[in-house]
Amino acid sequence: MASRYSTLRADDLETMLNGGLERFYKKYDHLSRKINLQLPTPEVRFENLSFSVQVPAEVGAHGTVGTHLASIFTPWEKVPMTTKHALHPMSGIIKPGSMTLILANPGAGKSTFLKALAGKLQDNKQTEIGGDILYSGLRGDEIDLVKLVGLVDQTDNHIPTLTVRETFKFADMCVNGRPEDQPEEMRDIAALRTELFLQILGLENCADTVVGDALLRGVSGGERKRVTVGEVLVGGQSLFLCDEISTGLDSAATFDIIKALRTWCKTLGGSVIVALLQPTPEVVEQFDDILMVNEGHMVYHGPRTEILDYFQGLGFTCPPRVDPADFLIEVTSGRGHSYSNGTVPNKDLAVTSEDFNNLFCQSSIYRKTHEAISKGFNEHQFESAEDFKKAKSVANLARSKEKSEFGLAFVPSTLLLLNRQKLIWLRDPPLLWGKVIEAIIVGLVLGMIYFDVSSTYYLRMIFFSIALFQRQAWQQITISFQLRKVFYKQRPRNFFRTTSYAIAESVVQIPVNLVVSFILGTFFYFMSGLTRTFEKYIVFFIVLVAFQHAISAYMTMLSSLSPSITVGQALASISVSFFLLFSGNIILADLIPDYWIWMYWFSPVSWALRSNMLSEFSSDRYTPVESASLLDSFSISEGTEFIWFGIIVLIAYYFLFTTLNGMALHYIRYEKYKGVSVKPLTDNAPDEDNVYVEVATPGAADGANKGRNSGGLPFTPSNLCIKDLEYFVTLPSGEEKQLLRGITAHFEPGRMVALMGATGAGKTTLMDVIAGRKTGGRIVGDIIVNGSGVLSQPASSPNFTKEQRMNLVHETLDLLELTSISGAMVGGLSVEQKKRVTIGVEVVANPSILFLDEPTSGLDARSALIVMRGVQSIARTGRTVLCTIHQPSISIFELFDGLLLLQRGGYTAYFGDLGVDSVKMLEYFASIPGTMEIRPQYNPATYMLEVIGAGIGRDVKDYSVEYKNSELYKSNRERTLKLAEVSSDFVCHSTLNYTPIATGFLNQLKELAKKQQLTYWRNPQYNFMRMFLFPLFGVIFGTTFYQLEADSVKRINSHIGLIYNSMDFIGVINLMTVLEVTCAERAVFYRERMSNYYGPLPYSLSLWFAEVPYLIIVIVLFVTIEYWLVGWSDNGGDFIFFMFVFYLYTSACTYVGQWMSALMPNEKVANVAVGALSCLFNLFSGYLLPRPAMKAGYKWFTYLMPSSYSLSALVGVQFGEVQDIISVTEGGVTTDMTVAQYIEDTYDFRPNRKYNFMVGLLVIWAVLQVAIYLTFKYVSHLKR
Repeated sequence: MASRYSTLRADDLETMLNGGLERFYKKYDHLSRKINLQLPTPEVRFENLSFSVQVPAEVGAHGTVGTHLASIFTPWEKVPMTTKHALHPMSGIIKPGSMTLILANPGAGKSTFLKALAGKLQDNKQTEIGGDILYSGLRGDEIDLVKLVGLVDQTDNHIPTLTVRETFKFADMCVNGRPEDQPEEMRDIAALRTELFLQILGLENCADTVVGDALLRGVSGGERKRVTVGEVLVGGQSLFLCDEISTGLDSAATFDIIKALRTWCKTLGGSVIVALLQPTPEVVEQFDDILMVNEGHMVYHGPRTEILDYFQGLGFTCPPRVDPADFLIEVTSGRGHSYSNGTVPNKDLAVTSEDFNNLFCQSSIYRKTHEAISKGFNEHQFESAEDFKKAKSVANLARSKEKSEFGLAFVPSTLLLLNRQKLIWLRDPPLLWGKVIEAIIVGLVLGMIYFDVSSTYYLRMIFFSIALFQRQAWQQITISFQLRKVFYKQRPRNFFRTTSYAIAESVVQIPVNLVVSFILGTFFYFMSGLTRTFEKYIVFFIVLVAFQHAISAYMTMLSSLSPSITVGQALASISVSFFLLFSGNIILADLIPDYWIWMYWFSPVSWALRSNMLSEFSSDRYTPVESASLLDSFSISEGTEFIWFGIIVLIAYYFLFTTLNGMALHYIRYEKYKGVSVKPLTDNAPDEDNVYVEVATPGAADGANKGRNSGGLPFTPSNLCIKDLEYFVTLPSGEEKQLLRGITAHFEPGRMVALMGATGAGKTTLMDVIAGRKTGGRIVGDIIVNGSGVLSQPASSPNFTKEQRMNLVHETLDLLELTSISGAMVGGLSVEQKKRVTIGVEVVANPSILFLDEPTSGLDARSALIVMRGVQSIARTGRTVLCTIHQPSISIFELFDGLLLLQRGGYTAYFGDLGVDSVKMLEYFASIPGTMEIRPQYNPATYMLEVIGAGIGRDVKDYSVEYKNSELYKSNRERTLKLAEVSSDFVCHSTLNYTPIATGFLNQLKELAKKQQLTYWRNPQYNFMRMFLFPLFGVIFGTTFYQLEADSVKRINSHIGLIYNSMDFIGVINLMTVLEVTCAERAVFYRERMSNYYGPLPYSLSLWFAEVPYLIIVIVLFVTIEYWLVGWSDNGGDFIFFMFVFYLYTSACTYVGQWMSALMPNEKVANVAVGALSCLFNLFSGYLLPRPAMKAGYKWFTYLMPSSYSLSALVGVQFGEVQDIISVTEGGVTTDMTVAQYIEDTYDFRPNRKYNFMVGLLVIWAVLQVAIYLTFKYVSHLKR
């Protein structure tokens, strides 16, 4: 034995796996024992395990702007709560080396149960955990659970720009440490562990492809799910808990993964618990035990081989052609009457979850388990002393808990994170280049504007050069937020220390910050006329870099403290308003009220501004008298020692905020807990077998498929043909990759065709190509609808009556069993109900052809059957239906009329009818020599996937060649060519181009405006936040300038600074916060626009309509509070004009944000863009450098900026006609003049042109609306 399993050394994976996976695991087990590193194999016992949580009593309740407002005025009214029992008391034993399958409906409690075993349940005031969980006799808090248990979540949270191999390698290194640190006998397997799991999970072909996400093209959905599984498996724990890992996988791939887990389980003695939806009989057979949960009750936990006999004893028998898992879910969900075998009277059959739980607790299976639990953890319950020793070795994890929890030491772990963060930045070139280009442009523009400017403007000039970095740092909130979900997943698994993550997140920004500071600062410094000595430049640069890092750390900290980007942006806006207002520029230091002076000394901007001002005016180019005079005019009286005090304070801020960021990440979690939900809204469907009834279907005719019914809308029946279709994408290397190869098929009205194949075979790609939804790549071949490959008008009357339209809606609700929940908000529906809503949205568009991409993924068997029967009814109305599906049960598979089967590489393996009981498809494969026959009671869908080599690592013959040489192919091609001809029976139209939209412009606008208003009303984080913040800013600004008389140059300049600052802040807040809202809506627009629901013009106008009421409210609140606190003109007309101009400017900023959201590829780049634009708005506003001081070469820029028009109008109406006398000192000469004359001479603000400025704002507003419309019409960032 020792000679056979003496080593695991190998040069490559192929050598290491020589002899198969089972032999490898045996060698691994042998060597583990030899070096005393055996896998601990725990016996898991849970006794009276329960979990309850306090949830809002109102089902599907969602906060709105109204409810948030009401909560402010009625704080004594608490939200009514109710106790949700997610898990009722349950007991059981998970034996070492066992495979356990959890069968349950979505929301039944399976995720909560798995989290309980993993020690991941929330434990706070709102929750209550009951009972005990013991791991080989030890409590979870006595051992290192993270090293013992690996939990695979339902959701796929990954860094999209990392490749699959990099994702696995990172997890491997974090959890297992460096290969060179392993015992010598294990180093080879440690080095090849990543490659091992890539092969086991069938990911070796896409190992160097980025994982991707909804916006970045990467691996397929099924492959991404396998990445989620593999990221946990590489950790090497001995108890694996997998939550719905088959979503998006074909049944063959699911079988191969479960089989690999079984091999590991049986060889090394670990335990696996897997929750699956719609598992095939072949997959179910891989498990030893089954645990069934319904509504939090355990209704069965025992041997798989006894479960059908157990339910037969309860009066239910599984029919021959029904998958056992489907049967079990149906029965325990209270819909088992049709399976009654007559041994138990119908009235006595179990229906509720409580009934099944009570019956199970009375069974012999449960009694045996209960007896074992009562005897405790002891040697007598194990087959051998060796097994007991392995189970008891879990105690070693109690000792290891006293050591480090992490696989890597602090320094290697931090370096590994630094390398990952570096890759994330390098693989986002739009963001990197955006920052560099922004620095070049802004630096040049800043230098150009302040080229050799008078020292009188140095305070504002240096102020803005510093404030720029505050705006740039604002972008860090979005960047950090996008990585936070991954952090929340990896940190509880002890991938790394929070300190290491915070350091890496901070340090990786240093090179980018240095480059940006150097480019922008150098251009600005040497063009602006500041002292051109190396010493002064270095001080200036050090101050910029110190401030940049301090404020970036501050913004990163805010992202960790905030529950959402919108809240983070709001907190940032409050902070920025304080920092800039009390910087010493907007209001000079000696004018700040005593109750706000503390903010002057806290503001990082004031420390940076003071340091650079003192450094500049301490140079030899100024005489002591000149220096003192200028600094006094800026209210700066501190000595030169404050230059370095400022730098030290900024560096201290950097370390303080970085530390606080780490603490926030470590102690605060904003995770949506999905394990518990209020009982979902039910459809009130009856429990009897006749729950599936034929209902009137939209567009169905009586007796014939004529494309209409008595009350619904007529549509155009369509023959869809594809001929020699090929699709190519261009890889980053420039090489073309072919995804679809010569596919020829036809899809006829009234038929439902399944599009199936291995995961990654090209199913979704083919559907997108046919539907005309691919935005890139090269398409070769023909897509023909009713004989036409070009656009022509469908022959259907646009003059549908309102009654017809409403009939269509009501019939669709009936068809999809949604009538009883038609008034519920979508956010409160279950996953399965949302699926039906999604299908219904497409159906009421009255299409001739319906494409459905995996409509049953994530659903249990009952829900999947409801959905697919609804889809079948839609097809029977005369519509053409093409549907991708991964793991259909026998009953679902046989609902389809035909099958298009794709083999890996995008080849056609079969296209044709299925026939009754799939006989035609089975006969075709049986006719091919060397093809295995289907076993009795085997699922035909699983069989044909196995035949063509779906799954992982299966080598089979090329069935695409067999199909190409078959008579079936010839007859299919002839039929396709015939249907592709123009026929008088069918009206020509096409899916390749946008067809005319069914409804008129006004109706589109009306419906879109209603939808957007509802969306905004139900987004309190965005709108209520503005309604809260803007009055707050009004109070802050108003109290800072409370009744401040405009009786001196300093005070007048401070008042103008306040107006500028008010415009800037309110405008920029809207500019920044609207990005998240519009970017989120943009994804919906792309989907609905591709379905031709509406045009870009009504959509862009609806965005405007949605903003108007909220902008009016917040501007009225802000201006009213600030205006009267400060004590500006008491003329009512001036007040109204001030408010209206302020509204115009703020709305213009908001629409600039909407425009950038549509124009830029993603939210991060849009943040960079609006940051650059806001800089231009500030520079050319006429405050930082008044218009008379500008050079003629660039002064014309002020006519393009809404800020210039707004500031001129607002200052002009307040001070342009004030005749009070003030003293103005210039060049040592003091002159008396009126305030109006000073405003005109210094700023060129003239009250007689205020209406011209207002008209200028209106023109800019109109131009922005046109720009938004044109961008939505001609620019798309959807990459498919």
